[in-house]
Amino acid sequence: HRNQMVKILWDFRIQTDKVLMHNTPDIMLVERNKVTIIDITIPGDSRVDEKEQEKIAKYQDLNIEIQRLWHKPAVVIPVVIGTLGAIPKALELHLKQLKIDKITISQMQKAALLGSARILRKYITTS
Repeated sequence: HRNQMVKILWDFRIQTDKVLMHNTPDIMLVERNKVTIIDITIPGDSRVDEKEQEKIAKYQDLNIEIQRLWHKPAVVIPVVIGTLGAIPKALELHLKQLKIDKITISQMQKAALLGSARILRKYITTS
């Protein structure tokens, strides 16, 4: 999606001069003066702080390449919510960086829980 202010890319492979192992983030916001790399994960365990750090590290090379090639500051923002609703300490800060105010953390936790329940129900009824 694109408008005058921002281009939104999702599941889009970013071409760089270097071969990168991870160059397809979930969402990328390309604004006139900055780039935001967003990667979302819903881990099956409660190690959400660790998963958050993994996501930041995973896209660090892409972050550096975007800054070098596009001459814009870039930031990696992980959005991590455990299947049972666990959240990392920094999630609120990350959502503020994205200027997300219409979705609350509790709504995101509820969506993760309902999705997990739906998967479990489907598994139990087919077994």
